[in-house]
Amino acid sequence: MTALVITALALLPLLTPWVMHAVLDVADSAAWLGTDPQMAHTLSDRTVHELLFGPGTWQIMGSDGPPFYDPSEIQHLRDVRQLLWIVLLMAALAAIAILVLLERSADADEVVAAIGLGGAIVAIVVMVVGVVGALAFEPLFELFHRVFFPQGDWAFDPGHQRLVQLYPVAFWQVMAAALGLLMIVLGVLAWLGAR
Repeated sequence: MTALVITALALLPLLTPWVMHAVLDVADSAAWLGTDPQMAHTLSDRTVHELLFGPGTWQIMGSDGPPFYDPSEIQHLRDVRQLLWIVLLMAALAAIAILVLLERSADADEVVAAIGLGGAIVAIVVMVVGVVGALAFEPLFELFHRVFFPQGDWAFDPGHQRLVQLYPVAFWQVMAAALGLLMIVLGVLAWLGAR
């Protein structure tokens, strides 16, 4: 349960415009799209807004007239939205369960110790995955997609499909590093807080 809560707490700030815009700029998304940074920010903001708040149609019009995303990209975004909401819902339920256990458990110290252990495990696992990711990001990225999107609708052509132009590999490398760092910090804080 601690791992789910830490994952959600680390993930949510990364979806804010301030972080997204900075990472889009670092990944040079505007150049991939052949547009200016402000347009890349706007397109990303609309994409993330639909991811979080709906309606989940991604009927975003491109600056040149036709829809920005093709049907296969929209289907992948729907799958991502479903996975994101499952993780957030499970994290919310885990947080509630932790609070209930802390309130009603005969031995609250045991619950606190379990939270600390969970935080330590998260930090260690993320460090190990981070080392593997630093050495072999693309195979790890592919494995993640094969596990969580087994239907196979996640491989796109950066030559003409906008989803991987707006969010190129460099974007995901920076976001994965930021997510990992936040998870390590939160895991260590949970461990230290429990102690």
